[in-house]
Amino acid sequence: MNEQIFTQPFDLSQSCDVGLEAAETYVRAAQHRLKDDRAAGLAALDDIFRCGSAPRPAPDGRHCGELVALDLTPGLNGLLGGLTERWLPWQGKVFDAANNRGDNLFTRDAYLPARVLWPFHRRYRDDGPATYRAFDFHTSVGPSRQDAALDVLRLDYNLPANPRLFVTIRRVLDEVVQVADGYYLGKAYVRWYWGAWSMVAYFALRPA
Repeated sequence: MNEQIFTQPFDLSQSCDVGLEAAETYVRAAQHRLKDDRAAGLAALDDIFRCGSAPRPAPDGRHCGELVALDLTPGLNGLLGGLTERWLPWQGKVFDAANNRGDNLFTRDAYLPARVLWPFHRRYRDDGPATYRAFDFHTSVGPSRQDAALDVLRLDYNLPANPRLFVTIRRVLDEVVQVADGYYLGKAYVRWYWGAWSMVAYFALRPA
């Protein structure tokens, strides 16, 4: 892949005229760069994210998801990255724009592990033979945690319905921007038990 793709500005702040294919090309180029220069790859993804804007209108209905990159510790990046290449239960999100809410899609083979991690959680919902839905979020438009001048769609998981014990879901916050018509780039944050926030992953969404 031609890494010179990032020598030209990627400015989507005024419109989505770049198109879906071009937006995906930039994201793929950033992913490719991660293999040889992780800092540069993450910086490229951040540049793309900052060129996006809060989706208008807000996404509605089913959206297919893709894990774009992890940003944990170096050891965990490699370990979890290798695992998710072989098995990624998360399949996307379902938005209910009218009610400012949504939840997540997972493959059926993740149901039993989820019940082990969160034995007291009861809000698992059937979604056909291959997937189920869980972990509600509330949506709102607001400033990004890392760039107060950038408005994003915030997906807040700090809701009573979500698990708070063991691996807590309530400490998760997603941010989503639209970078092309029908293509969204997201950041996932975690608030650690000592109060600090960390950005831990990039993901992409598109209407199913």
